[in-house]
Amino acid sequence: MRILALIVAYNPDPDALSRNLSSFSDDVDKVLLWQNSSFIFSHPKVELCGPGSNVGIGPALNYARERALVGGYDYLLTMDQDSSWNDFHAFVSKASDGPDGIYGPFVNQAPEGEFTPSDFLITSGMLLPAHILQRLGPWREDFFVDGLDVDCIMRARELGITPWRVGAGSLSQQFGKRRKAGPFHVYDYSPERLFGIFRNHIIIIRRYGPLARDLQRMFVKRWIFSRPVRILLGEKNRLAKFKAIWKGIRDGFRWHGKRIGLVTWFGTGNYGTTLQAYASAWALRRLGCEPSLIHRFEEPDSFKAVRENFNRKLGIRRFWKYAPDPWPVKTRRIKEFCAEMPQRRIVTKGDLRRLRRDTGLFLCGSDQLWNPQDHFRPFEFLRFADGCPRAAFATSLGVTSVPDCFAAKMREWLSGFGPISLREESGVAAISALSGREDILWAPDPTFLLSADDWKALSADIPLPEQPYILCYLLRQGQEEMLKEAIERTGISKVLSIPAGENPHPGTGEIQKDAGIREFVSLVGRAALVITDSFHGVALSANLSRDMIIFKRFKDDDPSSQNGRLYELAKRLELEGRFWGNEIEAIDWSAVQQRISAIRSHGWDVLKKTVL
Repeated sequence: MRILALIVAYNPDPDALSRNLSSFSDDVDKVLLWQNSSFIFSHPKVELCGPGSNVGIGPALNYARERALVGGYDYLLTMDQDSSWNDFHAFVSKASDGPDGIYGPFVNQAPEGEFTPSDFLITSGMLLPAHILQRLGPWREDFFVDGLDVDCIMRARELGITPWRVGAGSLSQQFGKRRKAGPFHVYDYSPERLFGIFRNHIIIIRRYGPLARDLQRMFVKRWIFSRPVRILLGEKNRLAKFKAIWKGIRDGFRWHGKRIGLVTWFGTGNYGTTLQAYASAWALRRLGCEPSLIHRFEEPDSFKAVRENFNRKLGIRRFWKYAPDPWPVKTRRIKEFCAEMPQRRIVTKGDLRRLRRDTGLFLCGSDQLWNPQDHFRPFEFLRFADGCPRAAFATSLGVTSVPDCFAAKMREWLSGFGPISLREESGVAAISALSGREDILWAPDPTFLLSADDWKALSADIPLPEQPYILCYLLRQGQEEMLKEAIERTGISKVLSIPAGENPHPGTGEIQKDAGIREFVSLVGRAALVITDSFHGVALSANLSRDMIIFKRFKDDDPSSQNGRLYELAKRLELEGRFWGNEIEAIDWSAVQQRISAIRSHGWDVLKKTVL
């Protein structure tokens, strides 16, 4: 069991810091000492890090999180500088054998019982397993100090992860400058700390709703009624502190996170586009942002454009789009799933003005949004944003280069963009050459930002065959002979097939015509083998450690071939041997998941740099 520890320090007392460290250092492998101020400290297990200036604890926690995941540690222990353990060895021994979840100690009291569910673990003494670090995503850095632990616990609860208070060992913790003042104790928090405490807790209570009911009751009792009385009767600088409390309450109700207008493919019958849109919005919410998926619209500068936007809002399609729906249940389920994601529709100039006013950043999402050979429009390049900030995360050209006939227009439309990242390295090279920029980054598809547990939590509980089955999800028609040969080689007789818009009537196996998004994830997650030519079919199979055979959807000499994105994904995961036509060998999923873990950490890092 390997443990990475983090201590966040600001003007620390060297003796107190040494006591803190000595209380747990024998049971950890390395200690990151984050410097929020400049100081010198030496210890065999300590590595100094941090800027030497006070940036809060969010950046420190995220730095330690990445180090723990990339370094292959089993646990991350987070500590304050003014804490000290009483028998850390007993705590960690018991936690390592306990139920899955986040672990925290009893603070300033003797431990009780075995494992007690608790929503009130503090940052100091929190022990987080690596697989849970993956699921939780980064800590939010807009909370300077206070509320980060509470947000972490609420996020865990939202994901079905239990926070446990461990009945072994305990933590001595100094809260503020606690002193006796008449009949009660006061803590002498600065106005800045009080502002953060009130603002951040109100944001959390509003964000998590019913999950935060116990937190809300505690906050009202302790901070709304008790602490202001103590400040009034026993502390100095009362006026500044009450002003800070008022501003914190005001901003807590006013502030909703950075509003992001997300432009990407969604709302069609395509599983992959819906999955990546969901993953993008999910990840942005994990960073404390408020994303809204923006439906495509025409610039409302004419009656014809407003009429077109209004028809789209009502769901009225042109006559040539009317056709019998071959899978009405599937369509309904996908639309219901998409309806759960926040969305914006623009009809008039007033709608567009309000969108620009309310949005802090417009973001091009993933998928083939910038494919020059398909739907090459100003909307997908955020031309409607006017002077508002624009950025792109993990978007894709779909092809390996930009045709000359599109180069000038694409160069014009990219002007004014802030951070840009592409999903394929070929796209990075193409856009870098086209724009003359050297800061274009590679980022993974948003579906890799979620862990396998996150995808499993999304899946539906549906009846599935008890015997092993092959799942076929093919977008290209006319592959029956290859498919038949591949199935025969596996020796698996049970075959399920999912139809797609490009391949509406697959002729193999039992057709899963009613599968929505959650059903699709379930079908992939339980399959013994997935046969697919879909980018997101491969991505989801890899996330869920499902054996796969990859078919090529295009001929390699086809000028509009999109095989390059599959080649790059397979190469990055070292799954090139899974293309049909190769000798199919067993997959070392442990090695693949290590690569996915590194990809996931990189993706979170790029997303944070893009939107925060």
